This record gives sequence, structure tokens and C-alpha cells, in this order.
Amino acid sequence: MLSKVENWPRSNILVYSLINDMSRKILFQRSFSGGVSESEKVGIAGSFLFGQKLNILNDPSQMTILPASAKESGSVVTGLIKWLVPGTPHDTNLYGYDDAGHIYKRTSAGTWTDERTVASSVGQGIDVYNDYLYYSQNTQLGRYGPLSGAVAFTDAFATGLDDTSGSTYAPVKSFKGYIYVGHGNKLLQTDGTTTTVTKLTLPVGLNIRCLEVIDEYLVMGTWRGTSITGNEEGYLFLWDGTADNFNYFVKTEDGGVNAILNSRNRLISVLGSSGFIYVNYNPFSKLHQLSKLVIGKYVEVLPGAITSWKGQAIIGFGGNTDSTDIYHGAYQWGSKSDKYPEVLNYAWPISTGTQTGTGVRIGALRGVGNNLFMAWKDGSSYGVDKIANSASPFSSATMESLIFDDQRNGENKKAVIIKVNHFALVSGESIQIGYKTDRASSYTTGTANSTVGTTKTRLPVDFSNATFNEFQFEVILAATGSTSPTVTGVALEYDDLREEKDF
Repeated sequence: MLSKVENWPRSNILVYSLINDMSRKILFQRSFSGGVSESEKVGIAGSFLFGQKLNILNDPSQMTILPASAKESGSVVTGLIKWLVPGTPHDTNLYGYDDAGHIYKRTSAGTWTDERTVASSVGQGIDVYNDYLYYSQNTQLGRYGPLSGAVAFTDAFATGLDDTSGSTYAPVKSFKGYIYVGHGNKLLQTDGTTTTVTKLTLPVGLNIRCLEVIDEYLVMGTWRGTSITGNEEGYLFLWDGTADNFNYFVKTEDGGVNAILNSRNRLISVLGSSGFIYVNYNPFSKLHQLSKLVIGKYVEVLPGAITSWKGQAIIGFGGNTDSTDIYHGAYQWGSKSDKYPEVLNYAWPISTGTQTGTGVRIGALRGVGNNLFMAWKDGSSYGVDKIANSASPFSSATMESLIFDDQRNGENKKAVIIKVNHFALVSGESIQIGYKTDRASSYTTGTANSTVGTTKTRLPVDFSNATFNEFQFEVILAATGSTSPTVTGVALEYDDLREEKDF
């Protein structure tokens, strides 16, 4: 029989004591919905040090493997797509715009074509309005349509825009019956008939990098210069669409605005170069920092690499970076419901399997119905992945626990056995356990359990590695078919060695 002794601070991992042996204890994790922690030892309930490809939001008391990302674009895409927009309600296509000016079309059947290479363009921005796709270039605005009829390109629909070939962004957004384009520190307005190239002018030196709509306002996210590391000053400007000037602004001292998203009528933003995610703007509330980004390194999120999908904010880390430690791909920010805290989860790496390195970039994300699309660059390769709810799971997913020291970092403890509880395994599913002590460089892993029908997987800790000051375990879920194993809890039995005084 077990009796509760204490809670590991701000964690769901509970410590119990065996009545007949007061030195033996069990460390038990029964929830996984806390996502990636910002601390290596302490986190909210259900958090872990790092994980990948894990489905932790469908049921907070379980973890499974997420549906896998799969390249859909074949060899058609030859550059980094920076924006993805659907043609609805005018057609059923998805449109992409890359950093060399290529405009791509994806049909509802999943066929990709390169529709046109626009001259004097680095893929500054696109959006759909009133049956046309509008696309900004270095110094002008073009349009393509009508989408529901006989389509044609007009590159010079509007001319005289500020040159954005250096900043590479002139975002396009539909708002209150108009299409708007941020070019430099100016905002263009058009309804398709009448165009005002300079509807608003922001302070000199700012560049509009991203546009979003929240409540009755158009939000303009700005930065200075052409590099996210060049200046720590950024601003959000809010405008109601009728005033002669912007209604108000908020200064961000944490760096230029990378990307913004209306998520559940809250403004989610990525600011600066340190991978910080914020919510709202008066004041900014700092939510989380990207895992594994060390001091002295930077990461950028491209303005098209943020979207809403299935009730979550999906953020593409990263764009440009000098870090070889961060994991690239689509991250979830959200929760199952408001009963649980919102958390960060590294959900989908790109389909090539490359997860780290400075040669990987996430260009754009877009959720459309039951599918999430992710545009990427991997060295000299490019593509767009499709993540479908109905897809088979990744071949494996991993959860690495917080580092455990029993709140006695300077004293020895002895690990005995690790046990994982899970649903009965079916053919093609397996569970594998690993552990490391005192920050070893790699895990010691046991043999994967693939025995059909089993509900527990155990790994005795080797006696030579059993004594520890700090202990960490990992759980590897694997699948070869269309189903994923389901883990419901992990337990470590250990001896606290309190009768041994070695200080």
C-alpha cells in the first residue's frame, strides 16, 4: 500500500512512500498536457523537458503519436514559400508565393502547379479579396483573377509603392471591404477600382512586416531595418479603417515584430530574436520561449509562418537562425479547453526528417479545414508538407522527462525500475524506455516492448548506473501502421538513501 508524501513543486509528478520500507519511493507522472517546460527541473502539471511528435492535447491524461507530415508538392516548388492563402469562397485552390516570385496553385485534389514567376519580386505578400489574388512585388501590386472565371495576371495593377526589395516584406490583408498593403512605412488601400497608395504613413524608419485583424482594427506589426537582430525596437499600430491616422500604437522593447495572429480574438505575437511568444499588447504578456535556444543565439519566425488550426495557434520555428540546437517545424500553442493551461508542443517536423541545423527554414503555415500545410526549405530542397487528421502517425515520438533530484541535488539516490502504463498494444505498436543519470550525454535504453496485448513496459535500472543525484527518463512510442500506442502513466521506483549521509 502506498501513501502520499509530497508533490514535486508545480508538477504533476507525485512522490509516494512505501509503508513497509520508508526509503523506497515512487515517482509517478500521470499527465502529459503541460507541454515543453521552460525549466529543466520545474514545470506546470504534466510538463516535460522536451518532446516531439506527441499528441498531448486530445486527452490530458494520455499521450499518443501525432499524424505524420508528408510532402505533397513533389518537385514543383523550387523556392521557399513565404505565404499560403486559400481562394475561398471564390475557388477551392490554395495559393503560395515564394521568395523568388513564383506563384503556386494547389487544387483540392492535391495537385501543385507553378502558375507564374513574377519579375522584380521576392514574394512580399499575398491575400484574396473580391475574387482576386493580390500579390505585392518590389515596387508594385499585382492581381490574379477573377478566381471564379477566366483568370489572368496583371502585375502592375498599382504602381509607386515604396521599394521593399531590402526588407522583403509588403504584407497584404483584406479588411473592411478593401485590400491593404504595407509597403515600407506606408499603407496602400484599394477596393479593386480606386487605389490610394499612401492611405496611412507611419513614423520614418519603420517597415510594416505583418498585418492582422482583431476586433474592429487592422493591426500593423513593424520592425526597423532588414534584420530581426538589427534593432530591438518594434511597434504595433492599430487603425479602425476610417480615422485619418492610426488610432493608437504600442511600443515593443523586446524587439521587432516577427509575426502576429488573431487566435481566439487575442493577439498572439512573436517578438524579437529570442523566440519569445506573447499574448495581447496592453500589456504584452510573455507566454513562453522556444526550447533549446541558448543565450547568444537568435531565431526568427517569418510573418507567414503562423496560423490557427483545430483551435490551436500553430507557429513555425524558425526562419533565419544561427542556432544548431533548436528543433525546426510546426509548434502548437494551446490547450484542450479553458480548463487546462495553454502550453507549447513541438508537434510536426518537416517530412525530410531534418530537425536541426541552420539550413532548415519554415516559410509559411496555413490551416485549411482538416489539413495543415507547412512550406519549408531544407538545404537546397524545398517543398510543402500536408498534415491531415486522417494520416497515419509518425513512426516514432519521444517524451523526455524533467530532471528529477528529489529536491536533494547534493545527495545520492538509487533508481530501481521504470514502468510505463499504456493501452494494450496492437500489432505494429511498441514502447521503449530510456534513462540517464547525472546529465549523461545519452540515454541507456531498454528493448522495445511490442508484445501484443501487454499494458505495461518495464525497464530495471542497471546496478552500475543506479546511483544518481539527478535522474531523467524518456519514453519512445513507435508505430509501423495506422494506429499509435497510448501511454497513460510513467513511474520510477527509487531508494532515497536518506539513511546514508554523504554531503
